[in-house]
Amino acid sequence: MKLSVIMPVYNAAATLGRSLESIKAQTFKDFEVVFVDDCSADETSQMLEEFKESSGIPCKIVRHAVNQGVAAARNTALEAAEGEYLAFVDADDVIEPNAFEVALESAADIVGWDWTLGFEKNGRYMRQADYSTPMEAVKNLMGGTMRWNLWLFIYRRELIESHNIRFTPGDNMGEDMMFTISAFLVANKVKQIHQSLYNYNAVNTSSISKQFTQQRRNEVEANFKKVEALATSDELKPYLEYLKLFIKLPLLISDDKSNYEIWYNWLPESNAYAMANKALPLRTRLLQWMASKRFFVGVKFYYIFVYKFVYGIIYK
Repeated sequence: MKLSVIMPVYNAAATLGRSLESIKAQTFKDFEVVFVDDCSADETSQMLEEFKESSGIPCKIVRHAVNQGVAAARNTALEAAEGEYLAFVDADDVIEPNAFEVALESAADIVGWDWTLGFEKNGRYMRQADYSTPMEAVKNLMGGTMRWNLWLFIYRRELIESHNIRFTPGDNMGEDMMFTISAFLVANKVKQIHQSLYNYNAVNTSSISKQFTQQRRNEVEANFKKVEALATSDELKPYLEYLKLFIKLPLLISDDKSNYEIWYNWLPESNAYAMANKALPLRTRLLQWMASKRFFVGVKFYYIFVYKFVYGIIYK
């Protein structure tokens, strides 16, 4: 088996059908799908069984007796996977028909691709940063110029198994950051494909206040500490601070002053690096600098002008 596709599912019936169809449409055929049903209470289980029976694709369906969260679900899938490579697809997203075929043409430990934010006419092409070595990729990931979502890469399973890279059950936010950076830190050969091979469901969003509750921040910090324990080279020391800033940046994409206060007080040692990461656009560094100086009026003006006016009206 060349590839194992991992899909954790939980009450995903509303979006699952489109995702399953995109997997069924793959031009590459030597793969299995490992579903982990994390105790769904809707029609998800039935849909998975129907797909297993009708798709002609080898499928494994593992069911948790109680809901354990996405980190534990992915661990369960990793234990069941048998493919040479691993791919992750979320139950509300769509993968392009040629994604696996294109990615598996590259003999690398990790292969990345570009992606589309949204679907159909409203989709926006998102280009990942360039890199040719694992260290360049790690700096991109930690520096905020590259996304770390699991579904942006395929991973050689031997790399993951030989270094025992796993998620921490219960730490369900920042788990993809930890996994992806951990994998790049031990990879030998990596490759980035500049084709959009994945469509991310932009409708699946939640408010900043829900994303960054105290519990969620604790989970992110736990995953960050795992990265910190592995990223021990001197050249990565400033990038750990950049990573902290990248983690909490969404708190500034808001008009709520309480989110700015959380930003200021969360991982505060990183605030001194607000202008240091020259790889980021000047406007992003200025936004962080204003927040680090508690110039919250400027932060709010930035949000209103850039996100409400420029993106919300001009580029709508």
